Amino acid sequence: MSTTKYDPLEPNVQVPVYLPVWAAVGGYGAQLKLWCLASYRNPHSKKYINSIAALSRERKRQCQHWQRWIIHPFSDFRFIWDTIMIFIYAISFIIIPFMTTFIVFDYEIVRLDKISLFLYIFFWLDIIINCITGIYIKNERLVNFNQSDILRYYFQRFLIIDILTSLPYDHITYPWRKIPGEDCSLWIACINLIPILKLLRYITFRSYVSQLFAYFYTKDFTNRMTNTLLLSFYIIFWFTCLCYLTPIIIMHATGKTIDECSCWLIKIKNMGIAERFQYTIFIVMQNFVASGYDTMSNEFTGHILICTILIILGRIFGAYIIIMFLQIQADKKAAESDYLEIMNQIEAYTRQKQMTPYMQKRLTTYYNYRFRKSYFQERKVLSSLSDKLREEILLHSSHRLVESVLLFRNIPHDIITSILSNLRMELYLPNDIIVKAGSQGDCMFFLGAGTVAIFTPTGKEICHLDKGSHFGEVALLVQDHRRVATVVAIEVCEVYRLDRPDFRRCVAVHKDIFSKIERIATKRMEKTILIEEQYKRIPLNKRIYRK
Repeated sequence: MSTTKYDPLEPNVQVPVYLPVWAAVGGYGAQLKLWCLASYRNPHSKKYINSIAALSRERKRQCQHWQRWIIHPFSDFRFIWDTIMIFIYAISFIIIPFMTTFIVFDYEIVRLDKISLFLYIFFWLDIIINCITGIYIKNERLVNFNQSDILRYYFQRFLIIDILTSLPYDHITYPWRKIPGEDCSLWIACINLIPILKLLRYITFRSYVSQLFAYFYTKDFTNRMTNTLLLSFYIIFWFTCLCYLTPIIIMHATGKTIDECSCWLIKIKNMGIAERFQYTIFIVMQNFVASGYDTMSNEFTGHILICTILIILGRIFGAYIIIMFLQIQADKKAAESDYLEIMNQIEAYTRQKQMTPYMQKRLTTYYNYRFRKSYFQERKVLSSLSDKLREEILLHSSHRLVESVLLFRNIPHDIITSILSNLRMELYLPNDIIVKAGSQGDCMFFLGAGTVAIFTPTGKEICHLDKGSHFGEVALLVQDHRRVATVVAIEVCEVYRLDRPDFRRCVAVHKDIFSKIERIATKRMEKTILIEEQYKRIPLNKRIYRK
């Protein structure tokens, strides 16, 4: 079974993309260099490079640049590396704060963080790759491959932070590190806090996650919801570390030991690391929901300050989460909200016009069926599309009509497209007269949904027609011909109207289709006349009229 990801925009005819001469040599080196060229598989390529020809020109421009070691920001290699860094960042945002807080700043013995060393290897690889990755200039819509410009751009953003947060300070400062007390140094403690600055890279992590969702064509709702839940988790975790770390930093600043510090840490002095973390996260959650701060004794001003900050930040973050969820929900149900607004306007309109309950119900029924509780402006949506795309959407949205109408079967594709493009949808409510016998006929109808009843001019019911049927074609075959039957909607009917000029242009010029319609119309007309003649012979006092 194939596991290839389906791309709805993948062309059926493959256009050759520029390949440099050295690509024919083959080997792992050539393959790696190809991965460093611009690729349409990178989500950013489809956003900033508008065609395969433009992609080929971009590849050629990159290969002709004298600094050939530069990686294109829209390459396969860069996308793969960004995906790897998603997992590295996701792990580091947990490991680094936890190890720094509960291991490096342990108040019992001086410990070393040996787990983060593995992450630092990836951080240094990321620094190297960032230093040789081209930069996209949005204003010029151009990728800059100049090495000095890349380094300058990186230096102005994250280079210093990346370097500072990729060093094992706990190992470097190990000879001078002390547990909290008179001999400890606040400066050494502050130096060991530097790796936590890696949390500033959360913005990069979030953009990488969005890029991955774009690659899999994931809905915007899923993207935003995932980012919101991730941020919620990290905020709670980071504040847990902050809550535990703050009194320890205060002990380093004041030169006090755990026994001399009048803080809540005394309660968990003899607990293991897991129990300490569990106790601290309970404190954070307690203050985040503003249920009190009794767990953190208020014997020291710093503790009260921590509680206050946690409560305020908890309220702010809680409001942010609520706003985010409301915004996501509002965007998700924007069409439903617009529909409810329209229905409120209709209700106000019917009251202002003093319409009867019967008319109010008919108007409400019409809009309920027309928009199905999701309001949209079809003309506005279709107006910006190309003719080809509009035609494809028309065929797709009308495929049920095409499948149900017997007349459309075995008809060439171009004729069906021509007919569908000229159809006009109309809705009729129960008991609405769609066609009146004796009226001038200038169009025919295709029944997309619902059921209609056919009557003779004198009121005799002939038959019922449902989805897939057509009627009104008799009046189009003869100039100035009157309708021979009355058509009444039994339920809400969705009909598609084809006017006489469009009928002549789309149907009448094709002899086979015209002959088929003509045969059907002749049979229907003969049947109607026969039933009408038989009905007229019945005495008036025995006729049953349909009211």
